[in-house]
Amino acid sequence: MNKDDSQYLIYLLEAFVNLTFSDLGIEPLLGKNAIEQFIKILYHDYARKILEEKYEKIAELCLRVLGNMSINHEGKQECIEHKVIARSYVYLGEKSKELRLNASLILMSCSIHLEGKNQIVDEVDEHSNPLILLAIIRILQSK
Repeated sequence: MNKDDSQYLIYLLEAFVNLTFSDLGIEPLLGKNAIEQFIKILYHDYARKILEEKYEKIAELCLRVLGNMSINHEGKQECIEHKVIARSYVYLGEKSKELRLNASLILMSCSIHLEGKNQIVDEVDEHSNPLILLAIIRILQSK
């Protein structure tokens, strides 16, 4: 992917951020695999390799779109079905304030739903430690 392609993706994601500030922009994306596509950009190693130095900005925008979508009732349900919580909490430990903010938006919004709460508690390591809760505690203790 050349720099023009990654810059085009940034412009496109910025448009999605603006569109998803209201239900009118969110609802046409629901049921159309949009959430799954944003997850693919975030979590596949090939995307990180191809996007190189633009990856952080693209991840920030993907997280923001997912966060915006999760505020909508049906969008929240889709985010929970696609396990966006488990895939976004890893950004809580990033240096970028925007990545942390957008990841926390997703956690906050999805945790309103009972299944979202369950996903937060059920994400455990091999010793049954709740990973997401530990990540949140680490952040709180570091302040």
